[in-house]
Amino acid sequence: MRILVATASKHGATREIGTQLGSDLSTGLKERGVDAEVTVLDTNDVDTVMDYDAVVLGSAIYFGRWLKSADKLVDRELMYLEDRPVWLFSSGPVTPGDKAESSKWATVPWAVEHHMFGGKIDRSVLNFAERLAMRALHAEDGDYRNVDEIRSWADSICTHLTARTVR
Repeated sequence: MRILVATASKHGATREIGTQLGSDLSTGLKERGVDAEVTVLDTNDVDTVMDYDAVVLGSAIYFGRWLKSADKLVDRELMYLEDRPVWLFSSGPVTPGDKAESSKWATVPWAVEHHMFGGKIDRSVLNFAERLAMRALHAEDGDYRNVDEIRSWADSICTHLTARTVR
C-alpha cells in the first residue's frame, strides 16, 4: 500500500504535523501487519496522487482559507482524489476552539474526514500583515498543536486502512 501525506505550510508548523502523521502512519500500519510505504511531501512537490492508494492532505489556514498550493493540488488532482480514500486536515486556528468552517475543503463529500488541528504562532517568523492580524485577534505566541491528537488521528486512519486491506 502506498500512502501520500502532502502538506502546504507557510512557516513549517503544518509540515511538522504532516511529518508526524507520516511517521505515525508508517509505524501504526507496520504494527498491524500492513506492508505500507508512506511518502511525506510538500504540496508543491506532488506531481500526481494517481500512484498512491490513499492520501492525507493538509494545509495551514490563513484567514479561513487553505494555502494556494494545496488548493491547486486538489483542483488539479480532483478526479484521482475522488477515487481513493482521502483524509484532509487544516491547521492554524490561533487558539483552541477556533474553527475554519470557511475552508472550502472542510465538508467535501469525497473525503473520509476533515480534521482541524491547532496551529503555532511565532511572531518572529511572521510578516508585518500577519503580525497585525495576530494583534487584532489578541492571539498569543504559542504552539497550539496537540501531539496526542495527531497520534490519535493517525491511529484512526490506520484502523480504516487496515480494514480496507483485510477486505
